[in-house]
Amino acid sequence: MKSAKHISSIDNPVVKRIRANLEGGHKAQKVRQESSLAIAEGIHLLQAWLGSSDLHEIYTTEAGLAMPEVLAAINTQLAVQPQTVLYLLEDSLWKKVTELVNAPPVMAAIKINQPQFPLQYTDDLVVLDGLQDAGNVGSIMRTAAAAGIKHIICMKGTAQAWSVKVLRAAMGAHRHLCIHEAWTLNDLREKVRIPFYATHLEAEMNLYDLGAELLQPKAWVFGNEGQGVSPELMAISRGIYIPQESCIESLNVASAVAICLFETVRIKHHSDS
Repeated sequence: MKSAKHISSIDNPVVKRIRANLEGGHKAQKVRQESSLAIAEGIHLLQAWLGSSDLHEIYTTEAGLAMPEVLAAINTQLAVQPQTVLYLLEDSLWKKVTELVNAPPVMAAIKINQPQFPLQYTDDLVVLDGLQDAGNVGSIMRTAAAAGIKHIICMKGTAQAWSVKVLRAAMGAHRHLCIHEAWTLNDLREKVRIPFYATHLEAEMNLYDLGAELLQPKAWVFGNEGQGVSPELMAISRGIYIPQESCIESLNVASAVAICLFETVRIKHHSDS
C-alpha cells in the first residue's frame, strides 16, 4: 500500500473541507463548488466508486485499516488508480468528524463533474422540479439509474444533488448518471427537444393507457413533494396520472418515479420480445 498522509489536527484544511460537507447547507454547497469534490461516507459508497478516476481521496483510520473490508477496498482502488490520495486520521479526530458513529471508519472525496448536455438527445431523461427532500432525490437517482436513465436535470430549488444525504440515498447511482443542476425553464426550452410528460393528480391521461407511446423519447417531470410540478413547467408538459385508490391523497414522488420509469421499461421489453 502507498504511504498515507497522516492528519491529527481538526484545523487541517482537509478536515475542514470534510466537516463543511457533512454539515450541509449553503456552506457545504460553496465548499463543493470551490473544490469540485463531494464527500461520500461509508464503505458501501466507497465500494460503489472503486476503480474510478473520480475517486479523488480516501480517508480512514488505523482502526479502519485493520478491517478487512475497508483494507480490501482501499487496496483495490490504489491498485487501479494509484494517484488516489490516502489520508489517515487519528481515531480521536475521526469521532469529531463522522456522522456514522457505528459504521466502518472510511470516507471518500468524489470529483464532481459538470457534464455538457448533448445537443442531439433522443433518450428518456428525468427532470426534478423543486424536490426538497434529499432522501427522495437520492432514491429517484437510484431508481433512474436502475431503469437505464442517463441524464437527470435538477431545476433550481431542488435539493443539492451532491450533498451527503443525497449521495447516501442514491447508493452509488451518481457514478452512472450525468447530473445537471440549477436549470431554469429557459434552459429546458433551449436544450431539451423531446416531449415533457409530467405526473399530475388531475391529468386526463392514464399512465397505463400510453402503451406504445412510451417507446418514444420523453422527459419525465416530477414536482415538489407538496406543490407538485410548477404551473410554468406543467404548461409545456403532457399531464399523466397514475391510477390509485381515492383513500390515499397522493403517492410519494419517489414511488411515482419508479412506477413511471419501470412501466416504460416493461413496455420496451415487451416490444423487443
